[in-house]
Amino acid sequence: MAAKSAFAGLPLVSLDATASAPPGRHVALVPGAEAPLLALDLPPGLKGAARERVARRQLQDTLGGAGLEMRPFAGGGPDESWSRAIVAETRRVDDWRKRAGKGCRAVLPDYLGLPAASDIWTLSARDGHVSARLGLRDGFSSEAALATELLATELAGAGPKAVLALGDLPQELIALCAQNGVRVYHDAADLARDGLPQPQVFAHGELAMDLRADPQAARARLRRRVLPWRWPLAAGLVAAGLWASGHLIAIQAIEAETARQRAQAVEIARANFVPSGPILDVRAQVSRALADRQARIAEAQAQVSPLTVLSNGAVEVFAAGAEAELVSFGPVNGTTLTIRVADFAALDALLARLAGAGVQAELLDSRAGADETGVRADLRLTEAAK
Repeated sequence: MAAKSAFAGLPLVSLDATASAPPGRHVALVPGAEAPLLALDLPPGLKGAARERVARRQLQDTLGGAGLEMRPFAGGGPDESWSRAIVAETRRVDDWRKRAGKGCRAVLPDYLGLPAASDIWTLSARDGHVSARLGLRDGFSSEAALATELLATELAGAGPKAVLALGDLPQELIALCAQNGVRVYHDAADLARDGLPQPQVFAHGELAMDLRADPQAARARLRRRVLPWRWPLAAGLVAAGLWASGHLIAIQAIEAETARQRAQAVEIARANFVPSGPILDVRAQVSRALADRQARIAEAQAQVSPLTVLSNGAVEVFAAGAEAELVSFGPVNGTTLTIRVADFAALDALLARLAGAGVQAELLDSRAGADETGVRADLRLTEAAK
């Protein structure tokens, strides 16, 4: 059923499991629990597409990633430093897209349909569920009991300057605000009279979060449509957490286990594959390290065995009547052979014989001693180039 928004002038339509949107211009709101706003732990230096890839990898490790769509959410901050994303199942998004209607301006989670302002919380309760917009960069929808627990946790930190209540809130929420010294307003105009920011609907780039749009292009569209000078500066990093989920404790346990496994994987990768430098993608970096090792092994296996070279060369040495005195092999000189021949002419003839047999003999040293007969020479043997 459409309800006229006093802040934006666009009809807001609740697009539940059975309802279809009217043909006129409107904004369709879907259950926030089916499109939660999740906090991500992203390195501050990552920008653009690289930031999106790391975020998708985190979601895949935490939630499985299959059949999910992600849209970066800046929430009034710089669009290159976002740390939250709206996540929804692809099949649900496809269903909302079909039922949104031709006049639909955007399909949004219901918590983005609430008026928002910096340091002001907006709460709305209906049919045992609570939708909350916590300032500009956070929001959720859940059952009333879970919402009370989530808000209590948030109030234990840096709470809001005030709460704007739309409709009748559960008494436990009103009591929770009173216990923490947070005043509850029921009219946005009263906030302005007390010198507080007045929450507004769709004034902070929310319409750019249209769930029907291509999720890969969401970041670029957000940068084009929202002017940076209209965004207030971010007050600081928001405490990481997962909001608007029906099983917060289970998700926190999954997060802890994922972090433990990732830390273990990073430790193994650091000890065996990536000894230095940052590790951003364990799977890709370990795969590259393994590929490099396999290439080196294949290259080593392709080299000619020193025994083969020595065997080919020895045949010609003995055929020429030379005497072999010493054979050695090392990583620097490779296969070396010390021989004794009658004279330097015999040495030249032997070198020619080796070349003709496909063995390249490099003369390292030759000498003739006064108290010795013949010439002693040191040769390095390698396979002749083909």
